[in-house]
Amino acid sequence: MAASFGEQLRLAREARGISLREISEQTRISMRYLEAIETNDFKRLPGGIFNRSFVKAYAKYIGYDEKEAVEAYTREMREHGDMADEVQSQSHKPHVYTDGNSSRSPLVTLLLTILILTILSLGVYAALHWYQRREATPPGNKTSDAPITQPAQTGAPAPVTPASSANTSTPQTNPAATGFQVQIKAVGQQVWIRVYVDDDARKNGFAGNLQQDEAKQFTPERSLRVQCAKDKPEVLQIMINGRQAKVPFNMKGSLAEMTVTREDYEQFLQ
Repeated sequence: MAASFGEQLRLAREARGISLREISEQTRISMRYLEAIETNDFKRLPGGIFNRSFVKAYAKYIGYDEKEAVEAYTREMREHGDMADEVQSQSHKPHVYTDGNSSRSPLVTLLLTILILTILSLGVYAALHWYQRREATPPGNKTSDAPITQPAQTGAPAPVTPASSANTSTPQTNPAATGFQVQIKAVGQQVWIRVYVDDDARKNGFAGNLQQDEAKQFTPERSLRVQCAKDKPEVLQIMINGRQAKVPFNMKGSLAEMTVTREDYEQFLQ
């Protein structure tokens, strides 16, 4: 009597010294499904495409011709009138299954599932965190729950002075606090002068001829000293902070010299 389909697989397995346990561990097919295949008890299998996948994986692992094993399984099913099982609903899924092509496919699927769930969790957490920060009011901008009250109007309102605002935006500088401005002009003729700014002729000072009606500006912080020919003081016009000043010259040899300081220049103003 010819061996049945299941017996042929079992004999091939035993001839190669392979145990059912080894096949189960490597193919991830349950032991009870492997035993059902070897005993032709196909009703214990999940049905549908899973049966063919199990048979194919079993045959491939023991070195049996996969195509021949699947054809033998199909013939066995027809002889027993169990072909209806081939179209059994796939809603009944086996606990562990594989198509035999890769023993690691369940692990890859698990890792992908974990990765997707992790990404989704991070996305939800980030969205929730953003929403909470958006809803939260910064401490510096936190408003009181009490209603906003306007200042009580008792009597006339506080006057608004646009002029004060204008002064605030364009503050005026007090020359006496930061120095003072001196203009020296040669009136009617050319004059030679030497100017010391804060006792230093090199610090924004001047030495040379003032042409007729030419003027030069100086802004000392502490003092200004001017020298000219002793017969020329009357030719020089002195302006301090925009006001004409009459500063006396002292004779020193062939030169006439005058000095003004931040502390005393106001007494020379006219």
